[in-house]
Order: sequence, then structure tokens, then C-alpha cells
Amino acid sequence: MLLYLMKTTYTPQDQNVLPSRRPAEGRERRLINELIESMQHPAAVISEIAVGSHFIGIRAEDSGADCVGLAATLGAGVTAEAQRLLDQLPGTPLAQAAALLKSHGAFAISLGAAALNAGLVPPPDLPDLEASRIMAEKGRHGETVLVGEFPFTDWLREQVETLHLFELRDTPRRTSPAMWDEILSRCQVLGLTGTTLITRAMAAYLQKAPQAYTIIIGPTTPLSPVLFSRGADVLAGCRVVAPGPVFDAIRKGMSFRDFKKLGVQFLAWSRPETVA
Repeated sequence: MLLYLMKTTYTPQDQNVLPSRRPAEGRERRLINELIESMQHPAAVISEIAVGSHFIGIRAEDSGADCVGLAATLGAGVTAEAQRLLDQLPGTPLAQAAALLKSHGAFAISLGAAALNAGLVPPPDLPDLEASRIMAEKGRHGETVLVGEFPFTDWLREQVETLHLFELRDTPRRTSPAMWDEILSRCQVLGLTGTTLITRAMAAYLQKAPQAYTIIIGPTTPLSPVLFSRGADVLAGCRVVAPGPVFDAIRKGMSFRDFKKLGVQFLAWSRPETVA
């Protein structure tokens, strides 16, 4: 049974749902290792870290290249241990910080995800498309699974033939967790939040729905071709084009929905035909 999901905005109270210590084991650890190895800027030096109640942003420099990445905190707060990490990371290479993805602590995992994303470079000239539109098009026929409740959930339900909402919280019209594995084995479309990497469930979802057209969604999504080799068809992530305003908004505790218009560009990277 898959247990760890995501919604678009977490609060500290949600740590009652997500365990505060989440070791990376088995296939999830192997996926993290592959993602770190795929970083184009592993040696970029961290120059700035923005921390808020909902997001972390990391900025680094590599021979003139400005490397910026985001990750959701999923409600994890800054403990004394986390503050020590924040004090130590400036001046260190992104690859070292990205290895925190294999840590046990929730905040450290999110730091690692932001560092990973800062070190990844997607191809140029990707289309500016939102995941909801792609899912609506692909889900006109058959069953669609959406992992986590998003602002577009109700709209998407009206666009697709059948929508199954996988959400741990007792929200309206969610699908019973007892049915998740069965539905995953037959669904035609899977919308999977990028934060499943943080909650240790991404590799499991990709393995359980190999037949589905799979879209990995959101600002925590690693823009790495490794995910195509694991079964993803579209990486619907983002690029930070104005780090200053975005980092200021993160520090103020703004949600992604609120700060995305300040300097974030949506990207949709489709699976190359040459990927087996």
C-alpha cells in the first residue's frame, strides 16, 4: 500500500500525517542516487538559501551560470539540527547538499531536493504548459489518477472521464486507500506530484503504473531524464527566472500559488522517443 502523498500547501499540523523521519531505502534510494548523478552542475557553489513555511529555494553559481532550485517543505519546520545545516551549506557544492535527500530528517530531505533541482538543467525552449491541461487532454477516455489534491482538482474532474483522487486526508470525493493499488494497475493517466520524491514514494508509483501516461507535477519535480527511463512521460516542473522576488516571497511564507507569478516559468518536458 502506498502511503505518502502530497497536497499543494502543507502546514506543521500535517506532520501528523507525514512521518518526520523518512529513511531512503531500496528503490527510492536507488532513484535518488541516479538523480544526483544526472546533475549538470554538481560543483556549483551555494550562495543563497531562502526558507519559508511552505518552500525552500537554493541558489548557486558555477562558472557564471546561475543555478536555482525549489522544493516544498511539506510542513517541516526549522529545528536546531536544521539550522545547523542552513549555517553550514553556503559555500558548499550542490552535489553535497543534494545528498541530504538520503537523510532521515524531513527538513534535510527538502533541502536536498532543492539542491538537486538547482543542479539540473532542462533543454532550452520547452513549452510553457501547465500539467492540468495535459492531464485534461490525455484523460478524456479511461481512468485518471491524481496523487494529491491540487487547486485544479475540481476543474480536472469535469474534464476527464473518471478521476480518482489519492489523498490521505479525509477530503470530499477522495478514493479509498484500499483501492489504490488496484486502480494504479489499470489507470490510463497518472498525475504524480514531484514531492513523492521527498515522501519516499515516487519510485513505487512509477513501478505500480507502468501502463499509464505519467505526468510528474509541480515545482519540486526534478527535471532529469532519469525519470523518463523510470516510466515518466512528461515532467511538468518549473524554472525560476527571477530569484530575487521569488526568494523574498518564500521567506514571507507565501505559497507557490501566490508567488509563481513573481518569477516562475512553467515547463513541460516530454519523454524523448529514443527513451526505452
